[in-house]
Amino acid sequence: MKYHSMLPLTLLVSVFFAGCSQAEKTVEKDVIRPVKLFEVSESAANQIHKFPAKVAANSRAELSFRVSGQLVKLDLVEGEQVKQGYLLAKLDDRDAKNNLMTSEANYEFLSAEYTRNQAMFSRKLISQAAFDSSKAQLKTAKATLEAAKDQLSYTRLEAPFSGTIAKRMVDNHQIVQANQGILTLQNNHLLDISIQVPEVIVAKYAQKVNHDLKAKVRFSAMNDKEFEASFKEYSTQVTPGTQAYEVVFSLAQPKDVQLLPGMSAELTISPTTLDQSVFTAVVPVTAVDKADTNGQMTVWKFDQQSGVVSPVNVTIGRVSSEGVEVLTGLNKGDFIVAAGVSQLSAGMKVKPLHWQRGV
Repeated sequence: MKYHSMLPLTLLVSVFFAGCSQAEKTVEKDVIRPVKLFEVSESAANQIHKFPAKVAANSRAELSFRVSGQLVKLDLVEGEQVKQGYLLAKLDDRDAKNNLMTSEANYEFLSAEYTRNQAMFSRKLISQAAFDSSKAQLKTAKATLEAAKDQLSYTRLEAPFSGTIAKRMVDNHQIVQANQGILTLQNNHLLDISIQVPEVIVAKYAQKVNHDLKAKVRFSAMNDKEFEASFKEYSTQVTPGTQAYEVVFSLAQPKDVQLLPGMSAELTISPTTLDQSVFTAVVPVTAVDKADTNGQMTVWKFDQQSGVVSPVNVTIGRVSSEGVEVLTGLNKGDFIVAAGVSQLSAGMKVKPLHWQRGV
């Protein structure tokens, strides 16, 4: 009898615990995850881009002779200033002069002979073939004479432009070969400041770049001074080993300081000079998620009406201490999840944990 009286009690206890378990599952399912939100309210277009820059001479040439010979004049030192057309170095030209004199004598002889043959041909005293042969020999002699003049000029090495002797590779009185480097001449009066710009920025601004674009350059050796540079050119081919393109600015040599190629520099440019209508956001680094499969960058946008989050594909730019530059995918006023994005899924309902910027 006791056994039968305990059966209803046992069933009642089982039903009670089953009900509690189902209630717990319902409560767990309805839990809304709190997230930290970030409001997109600043545009990178109102900020500035800073790039490490490489400084090079506007014009640079490694000079050499076109013929072999012995140096008889080379008294320049590195750092010396020269003007365009200045005689930088000279080879022993005795053989070239002798060759020129021989060519001149041969040309004069054949020229006189051609004049006589021309008069004789007009009186039909020589054949057409003899006259044509004399004419061809004169042309050959003239070409040989011009070549001899060139050979003599090749013994002189003159400055193709005004500049500074950057490097001297040989000493005077050495035997040098044709095309062997003798001197490096560079024009330091105008410097090239080149930077590597990421492809995402080039894609947006390439059509807006023009010669009115200005930039500021600051050198590590004199960090307290800033110099203005103007746009010169940009490359349409990607730099090997990177996904960046070279953009070059020109900087005139200041009068109060001496700037040299190879110095460390930083170039600053404001994107507002390129296109003020382009909006790019700066968001926390933790707000950007990268897919393992295809490397696609995403952020999670929060819908204030429904309270759910959804992934948005974005294109990122420069990473700085302020955050990550998002070039496409976001608009001003959007709210995105600032942290814990790996725990989110599309359509998940969340609640703000802390609103950014006092909102």
